[in-house]
Amino acid sequence: MLITFFIALISFITWWLLKSSWLKFSALLWAFIYSLIAINVKPALFEKQSRPGIEFASSRLLRWSIAALGLTVSASVWVQLGGAGLAMVLINLAIVFSLGLLFCKYVLKMDDALTILISVGTSICGASAIAAVGPAVRAKAEQMGLAVAAITLFGLIAMFAYPFLFNSVLSGWLGNNPLAYGMWVGTGVHETAQVIAAGSQVDGAVSIATSAKFIRIFMIGPMVIVSLLVFSKFVGAEKKEKIKITIPWFAVFFIIFTLVNLGLSSLPFRDIWISVNNTYLSPIVTFLLAWSFAGIGLKVKFSTIRFIGLKAFMGGIAVAIVAGVTSLLLVKFLWMPLSGLG
Repeated sequence: MLITFFIALISFITWWLLKSSWLKFSALLWAFIYSLIAINVKPALFEKQSRPGIEFASSRLLRWSIAALGLTVSASVWVQLGGAGLAMVLINLAIVFSLGLLFCKYVLKMDDALTILISVGTSICGASAIAAVGPAVRAKAEQMGLAVAAITLFGLIAMFAYPFLFNSVLSGWLGNNPLAYGMWVGTGVHETAQVIAAGSQVDGAVSIATSAKFIRIFMIGPMVIVSLLVFSKFVGAEKKEKIKITIPWFAVFFIIFTLVNLGLSSLPFRDIWISVNNTYLSPIVTFLLAWSFAGIGLKVKFSTIRFIGLKAFMGGIAVAIVAGVTSLLLVKFLWMPLSGLG
């Protein structure tokens, strides 16, 4: 834990010193960059004795840091999301999942289980969705590993590509609006942590990006059932498995905490709460997320990424592009007009 804590501390200091420069990466991205360099330059430093701390930071600490983020986000962001936002998230999810199935199954001739895992991992929330759906479609450990590797690789690329594209060529097309950017990130990027990292690169975007993302997370349960039905259709078997749906409690608490924030912001001591939130709580949550990202980065080895199968690689990149493009078009031509932003 000390190693990930130290990387987070250095990242937080780097962010603080450079936040007014052109290198205004968030503390989360700095933590990921530093840890990525460390694990690939000096892997021997992170042998078995460091693994428990890395696993803790990249899993439990990450989930509850995301939940704590809700205390810095007012539930009013759900109003900004609106019915149009909900519709957009669900439409994009359906398009990405369906086109992913068709491309991986009928163009790449990919294995049935791997086809479903890559499609559901990209359309919902990466590794969490893969972990939930994998047992239902009787996926092998190797297939789940390939799917996670492919999703992780293109999700990591998206962390940097989305803010770069918005700040360079797409800002004017999206009206230079951080809410539009946040919706694009929240519906197009894979993992929750990657959404937060990409969203934090544009001021005012991370709240709505996270909210849109959690709608996707809440679809894990229904998508387990859908995936099982699709798999049964693929293999010509009847649905016999007992479906186990895992509740993403960190996402539930995120929403509860946004309501707590909204309530405290409406009370007579509103100004005190806002001051405490901005001065103390937000930096603490940012540090915790950076700490989590240090753990995530220390799990990404270039040597491992090299072994992603060609079909999994091609399927991952194709579905990732579909997710980014369709979400961008839906933001521009559905959500922005219906939300009065376009």
